[in-house]
Amino acid sequence: MEIRKLTESDYEQVLEQYAAEDELHVQARPDFFVHREKEESYPKEAFLENLANPTVLQLGAFDGEHLAGVVRATLWEESGMVKELKTVCLDDIYVLPAYRRRGIASKLFAKVETWAKEQGAVRLDLYIWDFNKGAIAMYQAMGMTPQQYVFEKKL
Repeated sequence: MEIRKLTESDYEQVLEQYAAEDELHVQARPDFFVHREKEESYPKEAFLENLANPTVLQLGAFDGEHLAGVVRATLWEESGMVKELKTVCLDDIYVLPAYRRRGIASKLFAKVETWAKEQGAVRLDLYIWDFNKGAIAMYQAMGMTPQQYVFEKKL
């Protein structure tokens, strides 16, 4: 398995993964998420802008020419009510079901962690839905801890 930065030629495979990730959210929370056309999952112009942005890291895990998993992380500099600290937000991480439980997500996560340290970040954040219990357990196994909770009451 090769992990490398994504390129423009990877877009179609990346789009397939983002569409699959979107569908996972729609299936789990149809009250919250709407079904979108595949191209809306990650518009090409946004993908290309992120490729050119030095504060965004986009990696893919490749099995030969086949994209098995993706990750996108963004460097933030918080301000306002909180201390100004460099933080990296793990925006998306997705591994195709056929490739899960092979350590791919852990390898992608480790690459993001290394990159975050290189950027001078003091923390790695991510946002995850409560329905995604497998991912929550995985992130906790990688040393992440809850930072805050968002509650809801359906009316």
